[in-house]
Amino acid sequence: TEQEEDIPRITPAYLKKWFRANPKMYYSTFELNETLYLHYKGFRKVESMELFPDLRVLYIEGNCIKKIEGLEENKGLRCLYMHENMIDKMEGMEKLDDLRNLNLSENAITKVEGLANCPKLENLQLKRNRIGVNGWKDLEGLLECPSLSCIDLSYNHIEEVEVLENILEKMPKLKVLYLNGNGVCKKIKNYRKVLISRLKVLTYLDDRPVFEDDRRYAEAFVRGGMEAEREERKKYKEEKMEAERKNREAFQEMIEKARKEAADEKAEKKESHESIREKRYQRAKLRDQTIPQSHG
Repeated sequence: TEQEEDIPRITPAYLKKWFRANPKMYYSTFELNETLYLHYKGFRKVESMELFPDLRVLYIEGNCIKKIEGLEENKGLRCLYMHENMIDKMEGMEKLDDLRNLNLSENAITKVEGLANCPKLENLQLKRNRIGVNGWKDLEGLLECPSLSCIDLSYNHIEEVEVLENILEKMPKLKVLYLNGNGVCKKIKNYRKVLISRLKVLTYLDDRPVFEDDRRYAEAFVRGGMEAEREERKKYKEEKMEAERKNREAFQEMIEKARKEAADEKAEKKESHESIREKRYQRAKLRDQTIPQSHG
């Protein structure tokens, strides 16, 4: 129909026109392009990607795409940005074994899946989806990808506390986690302290980083409550003061050593100069003694 003809499609003809309009961004030869910017164009389908066998980065967010497909020939793809679309299922990534970053935020996804063939995936963004509507098992797909180190699950529908023990604690490389905006955050008592203590390599949680002292305080709290945390805070403060004292002493020793070396060098130079003068004096004296004196 006439209405369907007005819907933009990623066809070779469209791509040629788009490349001609942006000569500084693209090569006219399809195969030479490694990055594509196809965001906010109104596309409903991913197509013609086989024209780009060396594609590394694809920006195709902000469209009306309902399905992850058409990427079978893009085996070297490393970054895929498909947020703000209409995707309801994680699929079509079976050939993307070099994928490192995947953004599917603000879609309609209800279950984490389809990551088993992405062994290098590190960064997964799933903010504002519908994950968790069927319980914590919606997240079991995360365990298919042990390489994940950064995950954004904020503002989904995760409610069950079992997600911590059954999913998050089983992710060996999880360093950055965004879980805020889910009901589970309020259901886990002392949420931040508990997560820090149980996720051993976590360095960033929700809105701020996890420092060394944060981890020590959290682990102490979980181990023995507020009393144990107060003791740990006192201990950490004393350790910090002791470390600062040692640093001051080491700095003072360094200054004294530098002063001593400078004084020794100065004394050595002075001694050397005096020695030179003495040798010159002795040579002159010897010369005077050996010169025959005239008789009147």
